[in-house]
Amino acid sequence: MPDVPKYDGLQTEILKAPIMKKFQLYGFFKNLRFFEPYLLIILLAWGLNLFQIGLLVLIREVITYVFEVPSGIIADKYGKKNELLVCFVFYIASFVFFFFGSGPNWTVLIFASVFFGLGEAFRSGTHKAMIMLWMDKNNYQDHKTFVYGRTRSWSLLGSALSGILAIFMIIFAPASNWLFLITIIPYILDFILITTYPSYMNEHIPHTQSSWKEMASGFKDIFVALKNRSLVKGLFSSSTYDAIFRTLKDYIQPIIQILIAAMILHLGLSSLNISEEDLISIILGLLYTFFYLLSSFSSKNAYLVKNYFKSAKKGMDIIFYIFGALLLLNALFIYIEIPIVVIFLYLIIYILQNIRRPLCVDYLGETMKKKQRVTMLSVESQIKSILVLIFAPLFGLLGDYSIPLLFLIVGATMFTINLFLRGEGKKITTPKVS
Repeated sequence: MPDVPKYDGLQTEILKAPIMKKFQLYGFFKNLRFFEPYLLIILLAWGLNLFQIGLLVLIREVITYVFEVPSGIIADKYGKKNELLVCFVFYIASFVFFFFGSGPNWTVLIFASVFFGLGEAFRSGTHKAMIMLWMDKNNYQDHKTFVYGRTRSWSLLGSALSGILAIFMIIFAPASNWLFLITIIPYILDFILITTYPSYMNEHIPHTQSSWKEMASGFKDIFVALKNRSLVKGLFSSSTYDAIFRTLKDYIQPIIQILIAAMILHLGLSSLNISEEDLISIILGLLYTFFYLLSSFSSKNAYLVKNYFKSAKKGMDIIFYIFGALLLLNALFIYIEIPIVVIFLYLIIYILQNIRRPLCVDYLGETMKKKQRVTMLSVESQIKSILVLIFAPLFGLLGDYSIPLLFLIVGATMFTINLFLRGEGKKITTPKVS
């Protein structure tokens, strides 16, 4: 028999590592958000419109924006593991406020968005940096796409299971707000899991000056790092794409309502002993499960895309253009009211997102310094937050007026944006790894 290639051997070694199982379980529990397949429908049913929902997203993103970079610096200074534990406390507080916010109680929902934003700020980049630290320790640096793709695939399996379980919860729970309360359970499990991570993952930089001076020094380091054009292009390409996906992804939910109405009319389902509301819940849950299962498979094999293009950034650029084209097609098929095709195009969008994200992490990991990973990944998330902060109310207003017009404008804009973000830029001469 021929010798097994070294790369395959390392894949096997990586997958057998006990900490790798914990990385995978972390993502699995984190994505058991039982409310997610129905979030837009739940908030609309509580009496909010798309613009008001956009305002809640705006509040969440403002908080995330304000605390993104400080949270990354805090993690670098005080310990990554400690910060990750704190983020889950914020998430759990958010779910409690969402539980009490139905009605809607606008003030309570604002608090829910604030705590969710804090959770996002303290989580973003931290776990990825811990994974990179483990790869550095074990000389797996060349396999970032493979490792992150595998861990992300487990996150998506969690989302898939969440979709199935959410069907029963939305139908049999006393009220829709209970989905937020039940979501606390997997988040407590994740909190416990993180406490079992090895102590070296609480890596931090020793304090040599006051906290305020260290914070100022951290911001100075950011500005120095952003002189790297390759890093800047990667940050903005990743952030812009993710912000658009994140803002648009739940617009499929009102489209599903159109599909259900058409099914009831054309298939004579009104005679069945099941309400339109329950039909929507079942189909949405099953669709999200299907989306996430295929996305999990795609993420797990994202490293093959990098191998094909010989460059993570080239793969990122091509997928950026494809996303824009899919949004233009979505605008057409929403306008002529063919929801089945719209759902299929959404499926492709989900698959591409979960191929592209591991490529982004790989590329960014190669263009930033080790000691700044959490901080720079937080910068990426902060840019994303700024963009979502702008997009959420704007997309909400456009969506209230015309969803096809929204998709048409965003799709066309993406082609223009990618003309400036494609390519790797001119790399600086300072060493990548310190």
